[in-house]
Amino acid sequence: MVSDYHNAVRAFYRQTDWMFRVLGMLRGSQAMHAGLWQQARSHRAALQAIDETLLAAAQLRPGECLLDAGCGAGASANRIAEHHDGPVIGLTIVPEQAKRARRGGCAKFICADYAAIPLPSASCDVVWMLESICHAPDKPALLAEVARVLRPGGRLVIADRFAARPDLPPVERAALRGWLRSWAMPDLVTVDELMTLANVAGLRVQRCDDLTISAGPSLRFLGHFARLTLPAALVLHMLRLQSDLQIAAMRGCITQTQTLNAGLWRYYLLLFTRSESRIS
Repeated sequence: MVSDYHNAVRAFYRQTDWMFRVLGMLRGSQAMHAGLWQQARSHRAALQAIDETLLAAAQLRPGECLLDAGCGAGASANRIAEHHDGPVIGLTIVPEQAKRARRGGCAKFICADYAAIPLPSASCDVVWMLESICHAPDKPALLAEVARVLRPGGRLVIADRFAARPDLPPVERAALRGWLRSWAMPDLVTVDELMTLANVAGLRVQRCDDLTISAGPSLRFLGHFARLTLPAALVLHMLRLQSDLQIAAMRGCITQTQTLNAGLWRYYLLLFTRSESRIS
């Protein structure tokens, strides 16, 4: 069943596709996520660095199956598939993204909801979620579904934005909501809240790294880009060549940077393993 959530996420990625394509040209990669700049000297190198960091955390072995749940246009999945001797599957609810991803490499791509993964139980060794869990309206249900498709001992690796603390004042919470709503994100949980939810699903935390400083240049780049291009976009909006959603998303990029600078959220890597006990 198509929900308001599905429609909001699809609309966001369809109508901001132009922005991510322009960013891709500027950054030398069609990857839609942040990069890690600790040692990188270019956007392309930073984007590769985050893939390599997540792969090292997940310890993907030859022959193992990796599921990229919320794969976007497939940049990470296709890059992994180039060098991995085993199945790599990308999952997105946006048909246009799945179509683009299939043209970009040799991973397999499925257009489906990651809260209802069309794969058998215990069929994956690694579930990869790079800036995708933030879109989930029901995180307990999503984590239970991830646990279902993971084999015992399988790994879930996440890199995403998390609230800095659970008790944000109303004004700060409202600032976050303004950005999240424009990006089709229902909320930001804290890392502690996510670890508690994951534990209930049978996923045991193995690693929790704060990557905010290293990812900061990429995260702030969106805000700088939006601030520079928003005046032209507003003119196009007056001419009905830009939609309300597109303008809201650009303003959301600016608010993302402002709320990051204000310390309202952080960017973390989390690694979980699926417990050996059977999860139905």
